[in-house]
This record gives sequence, structure tokens and C-alpha cells, in this order.
Amino acid sequence: MKSEYIILLVLLILAFSLGFFLNKIFLTGRAVENSKPENREEFTWTKAICNKNNECVDVLITCRNKAVVSIEPISDFVKHSSEWSDPRGAFADFLCE
Repeated sequence: MKSEYIILLVLLILAFSLGFFLNKIFLTGRAVENSKPENREEFTWTKAICNKNNECVDVLITCRNKAVVSIEPISDFVKHSSEWSDPRGAFADFLCE
């Protein structure tokens, strides 16, 4: 009886290990690839919109099929130093392209 439990335990461990390693190959599927804006039909992101005095407001931009669906403010105006620039870099120069 004890050997049957050991065999069962070993088979369960092997089954989970096999499932884990096979699933690891497809763990994210295409989630990472599809997370790039150019691969998605709809996505949202944030951007600071600033005036000439570097007073900025963060906005949430929603895009669908490379077109702006909505732009919603998500912060109050913030006054930054004259040297400040939006650290979100690459996405800061376009909306939904």
C-alpha cells in the first residue's frame, strides 16, 4: 500500500512537471507581442500635456484602430521646472499612431 502512494506521488510530480515545462513554452502566448500598441486595435496610455510654462496635466488617452476615442484628464495641473520633460519618452510624441 505504501509503494502505491509513492508511485502515485511520483506520477503526480511528473505530470505537474511535464505540464509546467510544456506550458512554459506558451506561458504568455502572444500577450507580450500583442501588448505593443501597433499590434492592438484598442489600447490606453497616459501622457503629460504641458503649456509653455511647463504646467502639465496627465491625461488618459484611449485609442481604437489608430484613432483617438477619448482623452480624459487624470490629474490636476502641476508646475514643473523648466528642465522637466515627460519621462514616458517614445510614446510622448504621438497619440494613436
